[in-house]
Amino acid sequence: MSKARNLFAGLLIAAVGIGGLASTASAAAPMNVKVAPYAGTKVKVAKKLKVIVSCSKDCAAKVKVTLYTPVGNSTVKGGQNLKANRGWITGMVLTGYGVNVLRNHYRYSRLKVAVTARNLKNGTIRKRTKFFRFRLG
Repeated sequence: MSKARNLFAGLLIAAVGIGGLASTASAAAPMNVKVAPYAGTKVKVAKKLKVIVSCSKDCAAKVKVTLYTPVGNSTVKGGQNLKANRGWITGMVLTGYGVNVLRNHYRYSRLKVAVTARNLKNGTIRKRTKFFRFRLG
């Protein structure tokens, strides 16, 4: 009888321990912030420079997009609340002069995307910065 009781107690303790590990692993999983160029590994030279921003959990995202060229730099900012795992297509709209400059100097230009995302559940903040190169369309 005591062997059966010890076996049952051991199984119960193991089940509680495994359940506790599973619940803390899912609750403690940090929010991931992803930034990627729209359609490819490089940003296409065009009037609209597009990137995709997403979070693994519901978040409030702020984006700062900076274009670095040999001629000069330009920055735009924006923000939006995002649902979990839903992409937000954002970026920068260039003038005609800006498109011509970028077309002539795309090899030496970079697009910097800095994302600050705040988790809407617990308020933790994640920051992610990526640099992208350009490709001709």
